[in-house]
Amino acid sequence: MERYFLKAKNIYSFDDSFHEYSWALIENGRIKDLGIESLPKETEIPIYDFSEFIAIPGFIDTHVHLSSTAINEISLDLSNFSSIKDIIKALEATRDSLPEGEWILAKEFDPDNIDEKRNITKEELDQHFSKHPVLIIRKDAHSSIINSLGESLLEFPEKSDEEILKGKIHQIAVGKVYQKIDPSLLVRGILKTLRKAAENGVSTIHALEGGYTSPPGTPQLIMGLQQYFPIDVILYYQTTSINKVKSLNLHTIGGCLLVDGSISSLTAALFEPYDIDKNSLGILYWDLDPLVNFIKTAHNEGLQIAFHAVGDRGIDLLLRAYKKVIKEFPKEDHRHRIEHFELPKKEHIKLVKDLGLTLSMQPAFLYFWGGTGNMYETYLGEDRAQNIIPLKSIFSEKIVAGGGSDSSVTPIDPILGVHSAVNHPNPQEKISIKEAIKMFTFNSAYIGFLDKEKGSIEKGKIADIVFLNEDPFKIDPQKIKASLEVKVNISKGRIVYKDVKLKT
Repeated sequence: MERYFLKAKNIYSFDDSFHEYSWALIENGRIKDLGIESLPKETEIPIYDFSEFIAIPGFIDTHVHLSSTAINEISLDLSNFSSIKDIIKALEATRDSLPEGEWILAKEFDPDNIDEKRNITKEELDQHFSKHPVLIIRKDAHSSIINSLGESLLEFPEKSDEEILKGKIHQIAVGKVYQKIDPSLLVRGILKTLRKAAENGVSTIHALEGGYTSPPGTPQLIMGLQQYFPIDVILYYQTTSINKVKSLNLHTIGGCLLVDGSISSLTAALFEPYDIDKNSLGILYWDLDPLVNFIKTAHNEGLQIAFHAVGDRGIDLLLRAYKKVIKEFPKEDHRHRIEHFELPKKEHIKLVKDLGLTLSMQPAFLYFWGGTGNMYETYLGEDRAQNIIPLKSIFSEKIVAGGGSDSSVTPIDPILGVHSAVNHPNPQEKISIKEAIKMFTFNSAYIGFLDKEKGSIEKGKIADIVFLNEDPFKIDPQKIKASLEVKVNISKGRIVYKDVKLKT
């Protein structure tokens, strides 16, 4: 029997009464007891003394493309390059390390972060990479750039004259290239990704796998590797095949099943045109009747459903489908999800509440693309940009919204997510530090049906506890990202990360 005490300066439980403690007794990976009185000076039970630090529940990230993030670890990361010239040089270095004909895969390309403020062209790629196929996936993960050799090898069912691959052609390109990735490299990338998540205080992720964003067999691979992971991985299978989900004994279906696309690729479906392109209203990937039929079948099979919807027109379509099914076949506590929910109208927020839906949202999008002069404002205009990710409006309706990263789009970094939620560019939509932390702890447990086991520090629950260097309730909210650090992370009662400078 493994038993030990944990001491902290303060333990914020995040239970219903928001109790505070000074110690916890851990037994076989669970919280056996909690208290505020002094521990006995003499005890045979080991004591881990972290009394300099503040303890909160382990963070949960509700929206991670695990295999896609893992592929980032084994691909060329373009996020830190400042010019197309430098990117070409890095791609050439990769080319020179590979046999002729091998794919060059690069990710995290963001034209807004380079001097030229434009995309790399197919002509530029053809000039330098005539004997290697190249696929560059842009930062939004909903669009990509391919050279002519790569395009010819993939044999697209329909050709596109566009420099940027979007919509179904992008999905086909990514899916076909991912099929060529060595599974052993993928496993190495997954383990590296989970170790990094543990370093950032994460004890659980919801992994959205399947479809074009995952190499073939990834859901089965993840399930087979669970015992080797340092943290818990909850699988959301991105498929419309209910039989596949049931064959794996899963109780959820979906994740980034796309109703629409992303704002930065002009594929999020809007009612009014993009400010940056008055001819574009985005893309809807479903019609209402097929969407209703799928949701009805999955709902009546007892599965929790998760769909990606970003723009107001995409959100509206999904909500109409959910409403039709839930009103016809009412069911308590279904916890069906909407992923992202970036640009809802006020009536959409009310309907989410009325239908008992839950949300998986990504506040860090605000850090990277919110505020004056940034992507949301450039693409949508000032008025709509003010209404992006309206957290306060959502929390005011008592809707349960969990926090995620959409990794690899933004890093698996809950402290960044908390910082972004508390410092919303629209002051009317920012939430409190307590609400923001709850978003990445209890709420994220709830929307994954994990709230009986995780999300708060309570007797009987799994011992997922993270220790922070400072009290998040006593620091300047604008300095959360700069000030807060994870010192220790305990997942299922095991220390999965500890600052190397700590002696304990």
